[in-house]
Amino acid sequence: MIKVLAYTTASVFLLALIGAVSADRAVEPNTQHPLLPAWAPTHNAPIPQAIPSNHPTTMPDPASAQLIGTALNLYHTDQLDLYHDALEQMSKAGFNAVQIVTPIFQSDGSAEQVGPEHGPGRGPSMEDIASLLSHAKQLGMTTMLMPQINFTNPRGNEWRGKLQPEHWAPWWQSYNQTIDLFLDTAIDSKVDIFVVGCELLTTHKPEHQARWQQLIAHCRQRFPGQLIYSTTWDTYHKVAFWDHLDAVGVSGYWDITTLAQDPEHPTPVELKQRWLEIKHRLLAYADTQNKPVLLTEVGYPSLPWALKNPWNYINTDHSAPDHDAQALGYAAFIAAWSNTIHPTQAPGKHTPNTPGTPGTPSPNNTHSMGVFFHKWDPYHHGGPTDTGYGIAGKPAYRLLANWLR
Repeated sequence: MIKVLAYTTASVFLLALIGAVSADRAVEPNTQHPLLPAWAPTHNAPIPQAIPSNHPTTMPDPASAQLIGTALNLYHTDQLDLYHDALEQMSKAGFNAVQIVTPIFQSDGSAEQVGPEHGPGRGPSMEDIASLLSHAKQLGMTTMLMPQINFTNPRGNEWRGKLQPEHWAPWWQSYNQTIDLFLDTAIDSKVDIFVVGCELLTTHKPEHQARWQQLIAHCRQRFPGQLIYSTTWDTYHKVAFWDHLDAVGVSGYWDITTLAQDPEHPTPVELKQRWLEIKHRLLAYADTQNKPVLLTEVGYPSLPWALKNPWNYINTDHSAPDHDAQALGYAAFIAAWSNTIHPTQAPGKHTPNTPGTPGTPSPNNTHSMGVFFHKWDPYHHGGPTDTGYGIAGKPAYRLLANWLR
């Protein structure tokens, strides 16, 4: 077990930090697939132009619309009331935004069909999604809707980043139609930010760029809010269509022990320095794209390896929970980002990001749109068996709540 610090040392650091931050992928021709939507790209379709610099939803004003939210994953919504309760709790903690993550399914990486599935153990109905989005709006929270592909029968260790259907055109047809379904809900629910794709790494190849650009252009025609794509911390520089989107969306599961003299026992200063290094590189890259950064996921499971492999929540060896490791990850993030991401006002006391509101950022003045922490768990609230990403009932909650207030 990687034990980051002795309990007393960790506790002292966390309490001190609480006070400190309170102050301081050739595209197949359409003729092969006549059922493709009319707006899907053909092999000779013109490439949509990047969004104009004066597009009203290109960037929010960083001074008034920075987002600090949590993800609410709608994977097991048999008890929908728990998710509504979670929104209330998130609001009370001071979060001004919520990321509604809803699953869409395909059988494995070779499948050519993808779409929503409703029912126990699958995903929520569109009505359930809309009810949660409405509730969040009533609480004064900015809303993001993220459909996310999951495999029902994965082969080995494959995941959505390893998509490789035998024929891509029918997969794109199915994906486009699915995105349109969720876009309907996003429009009806006045969602602020819509995620057109999440961690679909094999589609970053050049032969898929026309597909992405056409899909984004279609969404732009329909949806008045902001559009983003979310990729992984190690692939954001491989995405070639950022100029068609409103932000560089990145899930942030970096190893933050790499600067430690003893990676088994990193110090708080070393963890903060690693997050500062990450931040500087990320903001410098976003500056080349003239886009703000939106950290779409930052989180740490309550497990001993949380700081080294925060993406890994599978506890195969039945390790005991390590809430201190989770808290140290959040503490290092806050320490490194608190002069870039500024908690503003509690939900209900601020004006949420309004679709269509003009932003007037200075040219080349890259900034952060904010962060969504992963995640709020409606079912687990700390204790001796909770090894998950949830923060309720754990030291990380106090850290974040104090920062937000």
